[in-house]
Amino acid sequence: MTSLRVSLLLTVIFPLTLTGVGGFGLPRAPSDVYDYIVVGGGSAGSIVASRLSENRGVSVLLIEGGPSNEGITDAITPYVYPRLYQSMAYDWNFTTVPQPGLNGRTTAYLRGHILGGSSSINGMTLNRAPAADWDRMASLTGDQSFSWNNVIPYIRKNEAFKRPEGSRFDNAYDPAVHGFKGPLCNSLIEDDSWITEPTLTAAEEVGIPYSRDVNGGQPLGISWQQFSVKNGERSSAATAFVNGQSRARRNFRVLLNSKVSRILPRPRSNTTSGPLHFTTVEYRDANGSIQTVVASREIIISAGVMATPALLMRSGLGPRAQLQAANITVLLDVPALGQYLQDRCGLSAVWSVNSTDTDDQIDRNSTYFNELLQEWNEHRTGRLTQTGYRQMIWGRVPDDAPILSTIDDPSSGPTSPHYEIFPANKWAGTSAPPATGNFVTMNILISASNVHGSVTLNASNPMNPVINPNYLGSDWDMYVLRTAVRKAAEYMRAPAWRRWNATPVFDSSILDNDAALDEWIHTSSYGGVHGVGTARMGPPNSPSGTDVVGPDFRVKGVRGLRIVDTSVFPFVMNAHMMGPTYIMAEKAADVIKRGL
Repeated sequence: MTSLRVSLLLTVIFPLTLTGVGGFGLPRAPSDVYDYIVVGGGSAGSIVASRLSENRGVSVLLIEGGPSNEGITDAITPYVYPRLYQSMAYDWNFTTVPQPGLNGRTTAYLRGHILGGSSSINGMTLNRAPAADWDRMASLTGDQSFSWNNVIPYIRKNEAFKRPEGSRFDNAYDPAVHGFKGPLCNSLIEDDSWITEPTLTAAEEVGIPYSRDVNGGQPLGISWQQFSVKNGERSSAATAFVNGQSRARRNFRVLLNSKVSRILPRPRSNTTSGPLHFTTVEYRDANGSIQTVVASREIIISAGVMATPALLMRSGLGPRAQLQAANITVLLDVPALGQYLQDRCGLSAVWSVNSTDTDDQIDRNSTYFNELLQEWNEHRTGRLTQTGYRQMIWGRVPDDAPILSTIDDPSSGPTSPHYEIFPANKWAGTSAPPATGNFVTMNILISASNVHGSVTLNASNPMNPVINPNYLGSDWDMYVLRTAVRKAAEYMRAPAWRRWNATPVFDSSILDNDAALDEWIHTSSYGGVHGVGTARMGPPNSPSGTDVVGPDFRVKGVRGLRIVDTSVFPFVMNAHMMGPTYIMAEKAADVIKRGL
C-alpha cells in the first residue's frame, strides 16, 4: 500500500508538541484531541479559528504550513510587500502550466506561506465587491443570508475603519458602510502626492463617474482605494486574529511550519453505514516527523484555492479518474472538486511622466530607501507606510458592445464591473524598470470572466498541484481586456495628464489595430492573484458532484468536514479577494458556532 493510499484504519497517534507563535512558547498539549481543527492559518483560517476559540468551552487547534508573521519586516512594512513574492520562505511558489492565452508562458501563482496566508504578503487592497455580486451569491446558493444587506453586519464586525483626517476626505468614504471597532484595520493613504490631482481630474474629463466609496456596494467609476494598513504597518488576518490576546486563550493552540498531508475518516466496521466521518488530520511537523491529531467535532479546511482541493484529493475525495491515476483510493467521487477555478487576468501598461516625485527613486536609490526605512523604523511614518496606489477605477464594456449580442454578460448585472484599472505612482510593469525616468503604471484586470480552469493532482508529486487557470481562454475575456486597455489609454490622454507629459512607453499604434493589440495582450498578461471556485458552493440540494459544499460550508456526502476559504466562492467577484474572504470567514464562524 503506497503512502498516498488512504487507509480506513487510523494510524498510530503520536505525541503532539505545539510550537508557539512569534517566540511565545506554548505548553505541551494535554491531549491530541481538539473540538475543532482548522487547517490553514490564512485569510480565512485565522479568523475562523480565533472566532471559534472565543467560546472558552471548546478547544481549537490551528495548523499553518508556514512560519510566523511576527518580526518579518517585509511582511510588516507596506511598501516592500513585493519582496515576499516568490520568496523561498513566505510564498508557496506555485506555478501554472503553460497557458495558450499567454502565448504558452507559465506564470507564478502567489499564495502566502506564512501565518496570515496571502493577507500577510499581498498588496493590502481591501475591496468587498459590489452589492450585486453578493446578491448573485445568495441566488446561486439559494441562501439569502449571503445577500449584500445580510453580509453588512459581518463587514462591521470585522473592520476598524480609520477615518482620514481633514475635510478634504469628507467625500472619499461613506461611514455608513464601515465598521469602526473590529480587529482588522482599513484606511486610506492621506498624503499630498502630486498624482492624486491628475488621477481624479482625468477621470472627470473622460466621463468616468466618481464613486464615493469603493466598498459601498456601487463601485463603478473612480474611488479612493482602501488598504489594510494600521499605524504604518500591515493589518492582516494574523495580526488581527492570531495575536497576543488570542494566544493567551488556554483553549487555542497554533502549530507553525506543519504541512497537512491528508485527512482521515473514522474507522468503519462491516456494519457501519452512512457517510464517512472525517476526524483525523495527518501532518508533517517542523522536524519532518509525521503526526496525527483528532477533531471531536469538526475539521475546517482553510488551505486556500490551490491547496484545499489538492488536500482533499490526497485524502480520497475528488474526481474518480484523477484519484485513480494518482493511485489514491477513492473514498468519495466529487467531480466538481478542482474543476471550476476562476481568476482575474490582466496586464500593466506604463507611461513616462515628468514629475520627479514618483516612487521610482525609492526602488532604484538605496540611500534614499534606507533613509525612508529609518523613518519608518523610528516613527512608522513616511512613504514606506503606503504602496504607491491611491485610487481605482471600475468599469464596464459599453451597453451596445457587439459582443453582448452573441455572448451572455457573465457579470452580476448593470451595476457590476467588467474590469478594473488602478494607477501606480511608479514603474510597476512585469519587466525590470529602467535605470532612469519617472513613470505611472496603469494596472488593468478583467473582473467578470467567463473562463474556468482547474486544479488537479500531479501524480508524481501530489503535494504540488497542477494549476491551469485557462487565462484569456474566451472571446469575452479578450474583448474585455482589449476594451479596458483602450479605456486606460483614453484616460491617460486626458488634459489633466498633459502637464506631466504622460507618454506611453509601449507602441501606442497597437491601440488602433485589434490583431496587434491582442498580440500585446497575449504577450504581456499575467494572473495568479484572485483565484476562486475549486471547491465551489452550491444550493443545499444540488445534483450530486456539481459542487463541493453547501451554504453551511459542509462538504457534501461526508460528515465532520467543512471548507472555509476562497475556494468556495462560485465565481470570481469584482474585488481583490481578501475582503470577500474576510466576510465569508466571519459568516462561516458564526454558522459553525450556531451548530448549523
